[in-house]
Amino acid sequence: MQVTEVTDSFSLESVVPFFQPIIDLENNTVWSYECLARLVNLHDNTYLPSQFLFLVERHHTVAQLTETIFKRSASYFRDINMAWNINVSLCDMTDSDIIQFFRSQLSEYPNPNRVSIEITAQNALSEVESFLSFAQMCAEYGVKIIIDHFELSNENVQKILKLPVSAIKVAGSLFESDDGNSIVELELLISASRKNGVMLIAEHIEQQDTLKKVRELGLKYAQGFYFSQPKADAN
Repeated sequence: MQVTEVTDSFSLESVVPFFQPIIDLENNTVWSYECLARLVNLHDNTYLPSQFLFLVERHHTVAQLTETIFKRSASYFRDINMAWNINVSLCDMTDSDIIQFFRSQLSEYPNPNRVSIEITAQNALSEVESFLSFAQMCAEYGVKIIIDHFELSNENVQKILKLPVSAIKVAGSLFESDDGNSIVELELLISASRKNGVMLIAEHIEQQDTLKKVRELGLKYAQGFYFSQPKADAN
């Protein structure tokens, strides 16, 4: 649903990061925060990207949105010893201006190795050369790559694990499946990721039963409404 009531007053100044924790299940502590774009209007109503991205596209400010979220997230965590990550689109990954922006920001940022970039599996696999170039830039500053929206299949597992990634997010629904083939594929992913030193993060965890299965399979990290919804304050 589009946010017609904010169309006339839309400004990137109204877009801020909300923070959702990624939990270290072994230590029951926050391991990192995902920084998610939210539009907050004059009445303090909050909107998801799916509700306001049409405004960003209409104003031709997609790149500026990425810059805004990065700058505000970086500022928030600058003096906090905590890992954090933002999402980057295919357009961002192939935009020379955005890449130069990241270089400029990261070169002046304390401990850039606390920063991670999330890229969807589809974008990483559809533009492998661009992904590798972007990943090389990230590696120069110690920035890690997290694969999001990963679809489980043996072919995808092999392709993704060949890329320079630090972590893969796996949908919590996969841990709820009773399908034998899906369970086997999930176990193969867990085994292969461990061999390759790639962390797995179970996301969209909403139920205790799902979390129990995640723990039983030995995953160390999880994220979802079961722990916390995205909030304007990471504390």
